[in-house]
Amino acid sequence: MEKAPWLESLRPLCREACDVAGFDAPAETVVFYVARWCQKETGAAEPDLAVLGDAHLADVAARVVHNLEEDGVRVERLVAGDASAWTELRHLLYSSACPRVGGAAAEYADEALQKIAVVLLTGTAPSGVAERRAAGGVEGPRNEYVFVSPFTHWARRVVINLIVDEGRRRARERVAAAPHASHKPPSLDTATLERAHAALPGLLEAIGELPPVQRSVMVWTLGRTDLDLAVTEWLHELAPELFAHADGPQGDCSGADAAVSVSSDGDIAERLGTTPRLVAANRSAARCKLAARDPLWRLLLDVLLPHRSTRSPQEGDDDG
Repeated sequence: MEKAPWLESLRPLCREACDVAGFDAPAETVVFYVARWCQKETGAAEPDLAVLGDAHLADVAARVVHNLEEDGVRVERLVAGDASAWTELRHLLYSSACPRVGGAAAEYADEALQKIAVVLLTGTAPSGVAERRAAGGVEGPRNEYVFVSPFTHWARRVVINLIVDEGRRRARERVAAAPHASHKPPSLDTATLERAHAALPGLLEAIGELPPVQRSVMVWTLGRTDLDLAVTEWLHELAPELFAHADGPQGDCSGADAAVSVSSDGDIAERLGTTPRLVAANRSAARCKLAARDPLWRLLLDVLLPHRSTRSPQEGDDDG
């Protein structure tokens, strides 16, 4: 674990906040979230804390401590895939959306739920702080939830922002008085296709290095029947070990039997003992990670994961 000088000045503030609140969690957990807030607030990997001010930082530390105590267990349950925790969260999102969009509330609640799932799955839960610090210091996605706001406030803001953004989009369309242009993928020349072909083994290797749940979801998705059988066989030839098995109560994911038995996220969820919603969320999280690493991998993912449910939600800027 590195001892970055700027982090050292946060530790006394965080310890004091823990002592005042009687919070018995490791002060390093609070340091991590306060540090992530500082990075997001300033846009710098090593912020100048003097610009933020001790009083402001002390207030942020106090809020992090309070929200960790109130919402830490909830976040851990969500990250672990607790079905009842996700159901409770969907009810919260639905009740926030309903007064604003009426009959469309369920659609917005589901979209917000997937967006939140991606944020939580790509971010760092309290129980993972020590491992994250040991592996890579203080870092995380731009939209990571860092406990500065109460979780329910942050989650409501996600669904409300979706509604506001959609309202603005429709307003722009009305002003333009023209139909919304559909996205057309760029034309691909032979050289690009050849580079993408050469990049496929690297993508499959990266999929194999994903966290277990995300890896299993990606492997099962690549075996769905709406992917061309010739492509499926090709993938198995390139990475036989990746497709030799998948984690989950139903076991084996190898060979042609997997391709004919998995046709939907419901099938994958049944294999893995989870829900279709969490299958989509884990796949979106994996897709975001992989696509960010290589533009050719992004192109390959668009080809290999053509299903509507595999489209990754656009990363937002919702802080927590």
